[in-house]
Amino acid sequence: MRLASIAGRRERGTFGSRALLSVGAVFYLLTMTMGALGQVPMAEVRGTFSGGNGSWDAESFGWFYYDLDEGVGGERLAAEAEERRIPEGHLYYSSRVWTEEFDYPGWGRYQAVAFLGKKYLAGYLKSNFTDAVSALEEGELREVLLDYEGIQTATSKAPLFLEGGYWIEVAGASSDGKMAYLILKKNGVEVDRAVVRVGDTYTYKVGDHRLPIIIASVSAAMQGTQMAIVDIDGLFQVRDVPTFKIEVGDQIGAMEVTALAEGRIELENARDIILRRGSTIPLAGGLMLRVRDTPELIYYPLGEITEYGLHKIRGPVYSESSQVPISTAVGDFVGYAAARWNDENFTGFYFDDDKKMGSESLIIHRTDERYIRTPAREGPRLVDGAEYICFVHEVEFEFDPWGSYQVVCFLGDVWFVGYGTTARLDVKPISMLAQEQIGRIIIDTDQRDTAVAGDLYYLGEGYTLSIRDVTKDEVKDDKIFIELRKNNQLVDTAVMRPNSTYIYKRDVGNVKDLPIIALHVENIFSDGEDQFAIIDGLFQVSDSQFLPIKAGDELGEMTVVLIGPDLGIYMVNMDYINLKRDSVVGILPGMNIAVADNDTLRYYIYKNEYVLPPPEVVEIYLPQEPVPSGGVANFSAFIRAGDIVSVTAETVDAGGRRVIQGDLTRSGVGARDQWLYSWQWNATVPALSDDGTLLPESDLQGGVLKLNDTAEPVPVSVNFDTSGRIGLIRDTAGEIYYISPAEYERLGLNATYAEMASDEALRNRYVKIEAGASEIRFFQVVDGNAVLGNRSHKLWFSPQGIEPHLVRVGAPAGRYEVRLRVENAMNALQATGLYFEVSGSKLWSAAVGSATVRAGERFALPLEIPPSENGTMVALTYDPRRLTFEGIEDGAEEGCGLSPDLSEEGTIGLEVPGGCSAFNLTFRAGMAEGESEVGIREMGGGEFRRVINGTVNVTAPAEPRGRIPAPGAAFALLAVGLAFALAGRRRR
Repeated sequence: MRLASIAGRRERGTFGSRALLSVGAVFYLLTMTMGALGQVPMAEVRGTFSGGNGSWDAESFGWFYYDLDEGVGGERLAAEAEERRIPEGHLYYSSRVWTEEFDYPGWGRYQAVAFLGKKYLAGYLKSNFTDAVSALEEGELREVLLDYEGIQTATSKAPLFLEGGYWIEVAGASSDGKMAYLILKKNGVEVDRAVVRVGDTYTYKVGDHRLPIIIASVSAAMQGTQMAIVDIDGLFQVRDVPTFKIEVGDQIGAMEVTALAEGRIELENARDIILRRGSTIPLAGGLMLRVRDTPELIYYPLGEITEYGLHKIRGPVYSESSQVPISTAVGDFVGYAAARWNDENFTGFYFDDDKKMGSESLIIHRTDERYIRTPAREGPRLVDGAEYICFVHEVEFEFDPWGSYQVVCFLGDVWFVGYGTTARLDVKPISMLAQEQIGRIIIDTDQRDTAVAGDLYYLGEGYTLSIRDVTKDEVKDDKIFIELRKNNQLVDTAVMRPNSTYIYKRDVGNVKDLPIIALHVENIFSDGEDQFAIIDGLFQVSDSQFLPIKAGDELGEMTVVLIGPDLGIYMVNMDYINLKRDSVVGILPGMNIAVADNDTLRYYIYKNEYVLPPPEVVEIYLPQEPVPSGGVANFSAFIRAGDIVSVTAETVDAGGRRVIQGDLTRSGVGARDQWLYSWQWNATVPALSDDGTLLPESDLQGGVLKLNDTAEPVPVSVNFDTSGRIGLIRDTAGEIYYISPAEYERLGLNATYAEMASDEALRNRYVKIEAGASEIRFFQVVDGNAVLGNRSHKLWFSPQGIEPHLVRVGAPAGRYEVRLRVENAMNALQATGLYFEVSGSKLWSAAVGSATVRAGERFALPLEIPPSENGTMVALTYDPRRLTFEGIEDGAEEGCGLSPDLSEEGTIGLEVPGGCSAFNLTFRAGMAEGESEVGIREMGGGEFRRVINGTVNVTAPAEPRGRIPAPGAAFALLAVGLAFALAGRRRR
């Protein structure tokens, strides 16, 4: 892989900013190594290495299912290899059925079987809640999801969530507390309901053979005044749909089902398997064989874990009777031990086959009753105690000419030790371990890149390397001038020539002058225009992340007793370790020994791995029939994702223009990694009142404001209030260009809105727009990008405030797309191509006119409604304290014969016959000054594109003849009117 694939290219003539390697800000420091969990999309479990014929069972291979307390698992894999080939039918997988107790003791036992690393239901024995039913005989394997004893509570307000999208709702309880009324739902849809007596078991069954998939023991019920409460003290659940539906002859991956009966499952390889060096061979499900890249044949099983949650990654199981042969480093047999875990059988210990790294081992020499005694020696070997050892490795640089460096695999991770005699860098041998510390490797790469003057490379931990100049000269030496900075501070400069290595040293902890950065320049060229250098090697060690370690340090139950720069790290237990029944022993940081809850001593070592797969959309439900414009569209999506960060649903039109975007994150119903999200859209969109321009659904709109013909355009945000009126226009720096009276009042300033409007200096702080001259263009969101609209909208003042305002209109007919985005802590998923239709019809507006009148004057307001063949019901509202309704006139030749139905509260009810659509409403203004609305509250019997309400602004009575109002700006007069309106609202 070329370095350029990571670095990227800069454009000629611009300053090149490129990343040589994306390192990230988070490393596994000491606290993380000591057991803190990171998130991984998938975990792997290794089995014991084999060099010929191999055999692995549930005790030796940690990926196979194993019940430590019961000592059962049932799975086994065996291979008969002929050199590097396993002939057809010579790789065997088998699993046998066992009988297991329910966690809830009142239910007795059921039949279980393990298959490809998971436990499944094999069948039920006859009991008081089910007949004997065998799922295995039907070829159905349903994963056991819940097996739980303990009280859990469901109420009529809070359901009890199960797995697989199911939950139990409480519909009620009997007054005597003896009966519970339960509803079972899946993804919000009711699938069952039942009346269950307290002390009995509720069972939900599926399929022709009535297989129970949910079993719940009801222990108490109560009907309170506010809600019903039900306690459930036992739960058992298996998947409703079989994970596997198999029969003899079926092929699962590379394996064929050869036997399927009540007591066992058997598979064999359906074709020859070639064990090529360095290959990974899928077998079935998440089970694979991995072949080491070595001259001699070494291979092992490998299992993947992709399910969300915390998983135990374990090593082999040992018991009080186990005997494990122990050999020296050169292979000499020295005796037996009680348990041994190393990088060959425990995935928690570090192993890298490519770099041939891995040397950790933990040995328990003997258990006495349930104790691991302190170390005791007999001749050349320990016969008591536990010991941990890891050795120093020589590891080759990715850039081969540099030779190798030293590392140690310690506590499941790889640490930098130093440079030994095999390092061909221009450095002296130096060991961090000799100074009682180990460090971190950040970058080790031989990827090639072309560097020109001006290029900038980002290294780790704030370091940047800039190429200040590159010189190609036939007479003088070719050279490259570099500068090294950390956190923008210059720390070093150098002139490099072809085939040379730059090395930067600094103190790291107790280690003086440790080379932490090495950079190799291969050659310098010229293409006639530019000079450029080829960089083909880079190595970096952390200068801040290092682990001090010295003799006497206690790590878990182990104590460091020896550190050798050329040997490694050696630890033993300095106190007795009690492997008491049903306990967890923190033997090493991040690694525990689990002990069975059984009279027989049985135990294994494990580490926890937090698996967080990327999000997945399981199902999504869209309207199947066209949604009428202005009608309700219902949506829902079933998501499989843990640790969700956000869920958003965007609806766009056929041109990719955003119509509405909603944040669904907090609306999910479910648990763990299974969530149901539901939402609605009323198939309407906001439009500007001047020309009907559609805008995306949002109270905050972006735009570009131009105050007048000579002013430069300014990017602004426009806030619309709940009535659709503009409340605030301001730019990104916070400068205000317009503020409405309501928004101004929220500022809590001393000056009133009217006082502000009449004070030129103050007004220029809050209202800069020029009526009729200022104009704005709004942004649309198209395919996620902000696109400036083509239409300019003049800004002007009306009695209601600045215009234009927003009105709601029916969504245009056409094809719409839902774009669902789900993000969790690991990754993000964008689901697109989810289409539905909006049907169109001829839509019209209903509107009431507006007026400004003097107190006591009689005036008329126009009323327009869409024509309707069958007639229309209209309900109008007005403020009877400010206006008196006097009558209604229509322009129809024969008259519409309207008889208004009036109320003292200010409601006018009209039954409008078909064909009538235009009227004049006559009012008389009262003496109270201020603003009030004449609005359409309700309509029925017609189709409406939008509704526009009218406003009446009552001003002071006419002045006596001969008086002339003082001159002033139109805005100032408007502001006074708005101030009166605000005062009127306060009086109300």
